[in-house]
Amino acid sequence: MPSMLSKFHAVTAAAVLAIAVLAAIGDDRSIAFLSPRHLETVVGAAEIALRVTPPPGGSVARVNISADGQLLATLTSPPWTTRWDAGDGTRGRSLVAVATFSDGSTATATVSTSRLRINAVEDVDLVNLYMVVRDRAGNYVKGLRAEDFEVFEDGRKQRIKVFSAEPKPLAIAIVLDTSMTMEGRKIEAAQDSALAFLKSLGERDDALVMGFADRARVLQPLTSDREALAQAVRGAEARGGTALYDAIWEASELLRSEDRRRVLVLLSDGRDEAANGLEPGSLHTLSEALDHALRCEVMVFAIGFGTTAELERLDFSERFTQAQILNRLGEATGGTTLFSRRTAALRDAFETVSEDLRNQYVLAYTSDNEREDGAWREIRVAPVDKPLTITTRSGYFARSTR
Repeated sequence: MPSMLSKFHAVTAAAVLAIAVLAAIGDDRSIAFLSPRHLETVVGAAEIALRVTPPPGGSVARVNISADGQLLATLTSPPWTTRWDAGDGTRGRSLVAVATFSDGSTATATVSTSRLRINAVEDVDLVNLYMVVRDRAGNYVKGLRAEDFEVFEDGRKQRIKVFSAEPKPLAIAIVLDTSMTMEGRKIEAAQDSALAFLKSLGERDDALVMGFADRARVLQPLTSDREALAQAVRGAEARGGTALYDAIWEASELLRSEDRRRVLVLLSDGRDEAANGLEPGSLHTLSEALDHALRCEVMVFAIGFGTTAELERLDFSERFTQAQILNRLGEATGGTTLFSRRTAALRDAFETVSEDLRNQYVLAYTSDNEREDGAWREIRVAPVDKPLTITTRSGYFARSTR
């Protein structure tokens, strides 16, 4: 007969195995698109199919599916499928699916479709630049013409094909830090400032609202419904860590198919970190987030909100301060970086972003480099015989056939 010690070892081994199995299973609540696939071209009547996994012991209460900010369907039982009209393919579409589980938690999935390209060839590839131009005193300069500028790509002068002082409508992601360090007056000031910013948008502008704490969360998909956007802003709650880089990556992805000026207005009071303060808060790195914003041609207007000590704190690589990170995001993408150390001044920062967006020139050219190699191409816009400061993106990634 086996000894008591042998029995104890057997029971202990079984317990350890059970714990290991439970740890491996984890909390795998999730939602994902099965169709359409990301960047697939979809035209006319099409099917949306989802895979939804509830948390262990839980169930799915409902799944909301939206296209371009408009609710398409609410599903309460499998199969998690619905039909939708994808349109004539003249533009890409943005789909968002939000699963709400029986314990009140949620999971979000996004996918973007590509617009239809006849014979997979476009007549002209224009490189579009949105520019803010100021004089030496920092005032906006109006009344400029194409001949007032020169454009260089990788050091070679390019011919300007389009120039206008009437920019396209906006597709804006308002991305708010909702980590626990934003509790109290900070989150209230952020909400008040974001609500005032919403009122400055034009009739043809759409926006989405995203909050980020332990993870990025879409609070309101892209829509023209100002009240829905305002409700999302008011409902933001401060808790958890700071998934800053994930928020930039995901918001850029949501905007990438929009044939408008793509703008990300980012408010953050601290570095990317988990709630425990011992590790990064995002799955993506700063380089990945910036690279994706550039590939999606999104202008990042970053607002650093906090004390000097918070803004000068180093990231986990101990290479960049929070202020340097926000400056890098703004400078590379053609946006602006602002710092507000007092809650009372935060609304002024949002107003400056709004003014910049209302005072942008549009300049476009066709590159003389026809290689489709996916390489980074540096852009420089210079004034002709005028002491002007020009803010625009620093470059773009070429199309790739690979």
